[in-house]
Amino acid sequence: MDLFDEWQRGGTTFTWESTTPANAGRPVEVFARRTGTPGAPALVCVHGFPTASIDFHALAADLAGDMEIFTLDFPGYGISDKPGAPYVYSLYDDARLLQHAITDVWGLGDYRMITHDRGSSVGMIALPLLVDAGASPREVFLTNANIFLPLANLTAFQVALLDDATARATAAAVTPEMLAAGLGATTFMPRRDLHDREIAALAHCFAHNDGIAVLPDTIRYLHERTAGEQGWLERLSGIDVDTTLIWGLHDSVAPLRVATHVWQTHLRSKPGRNRFWVIPGADHYVQSDAPAELAEIIRLTATQPSLTLQTLDDRPDGAVLVDQSDNR
Repeated sequence: MDLFDEWQRGGTTFTWESTTPANAGRPVEVFARRTGTPGAPALVCVHGFPTASIDFHALAADLAGDMEIFTLDFPGYGISDKPGAPYVYSLYDDARLLQHAITDVWGLGDYRMITHDRGSSVGMIALPLLVDAGASPREVFLTNANIFLPLANLTAFQVALLDDATARATAAAVTPEMLAAGLGATTFMPRRDLHDREIAALAHCFAHNDGIAVLPDTIRYLHERTAGEQGWLERLSGIDVDTTLIWGLHDSVAPLRVATHVWQTHLRSKPGRNRFWVIPGADHYVQSDAPAELAEIIRLTATQPSLTLQTLDDRPDGAVLVDQSDNR
């Protein structure tokens, strides 16, 4: 069985009615998955663009004996419904969907949350909603994401998809295999091709429900990020929740300067216990490139209230805890 089929067969769906006014409450089916050890400490995984929850399969496998893992695919991604225009995709709708999944579908009260890429924006919007609902996570992990766009490097493909004059033609010229192979060749370390089972699974995700066709619609989240990111970061900096920033060093789309700016400006002085890790052997998809190291960081965070600045296992290529603060 290939990875995509394995992931799909292990999941279920639930119905979400969009809260975006333009969608008039349109229902969509959302793919969700829970794995690991039932009743163990919970970890909610929030995926990015243009991929899906399958990004976390290796991390979930590594943590299966220690945690219960909860994932979903947002509408427009992975194995969930992907309605075409005029359906409006929104970070804010996805944040409310995430809150609904955590509080109503999964019924979680004590959990940690890891976010990646676009999912970090969703997580930052959802966090105040969760706090207000009395369902704040015990810890938030933010991984490689362009959460401060002035320091980001958008690709030519992203720029073309964002331009109304070129977006549809750009998407029409791309196949699921092309998009997956392009990601494998530029955002994973070491580089991968379609013979890699994770890259092949991404191609299946893009093909499912014609995900390529909605790329010009789903990528518009970057407009919401441009307008809202400063406010989201400022709100995060005032919330008393332990926050760990984890970054793959080789990322050229969301380069390390993004993480450094966010850490110094918004996270280091925020309430709670805060840590900043860099993983030297990883690129943008840190959860795929270094799942064992990412899992070890999560375990350490969950079990060790006090850490010294260190390199995991004292290896030259080990993850580095470069800074931390305790403002509890």
